Amino acid sequence: MLQYKEIAQVNEFALKQIESAHEKFKAEVDKLKKSLEDEIYFLKGRVSELESDLVSKSTKVTFTVSGKEEALSSTFAEIDRLNEENSAKT
Repeated sequence: MLQYKEIAQVNEFALKQIESAHEKFKAEVDKLKKSLEDEIYFLKGRVSELESDLVSKSTKVTFTVSGKEEALSSTFAEIDRLNEENSAKT
């Protein structure tokens, strides 16, 4: 009987140690989870900033390309006009 009582006490002590380790592990997991959630939130914000920046730069590039194409077209028209004028003079 004493042996069973002693075994029960040892088992109870081991169970308490396991429960304590489990609680510590659970606290670490919760802390890590919170940290990862914060990092995800930060990264989502950063992605939004980068997407906004991309849209802004894309718009600027579109306007710049459009302006350069217009200037190039105007230059070619001027070259054609000067060639015709030169041909008329000769």
